[in-house]
Amino acid sequence: MPSPTDEAASVRATPAPRPVDGNRLGETLATELRAALGRHGITLPSLHADHPLGNKPLIMLGRVNQDTAERLTALLDSIEPAKD
Repeated sequence: MPSPTDEAASVRATPAPRPVDGNRLGETLATELRAALGRHGITLPSLHADHPLGNKPLIMLGRVNQDTAERLTALLDSIEPAKD
């Protein structure tokens, strides 16, 4: 069992969290989502990062045609739903 001194040293050695750049994170998330959907043959033409809300990025999914909506629905229906 670690001593209280060891735990304090561990906490001090942990770097402080860096501020989140909501714009950069939003761009990264949009790029990753576009790539993930593309691996399944799905393209969301209007997908892009929007202005963040505070430091939380927002991703615009945009409008899609019937074929894209059907493909996205089929993909989501093919996976096990998340358990809460």
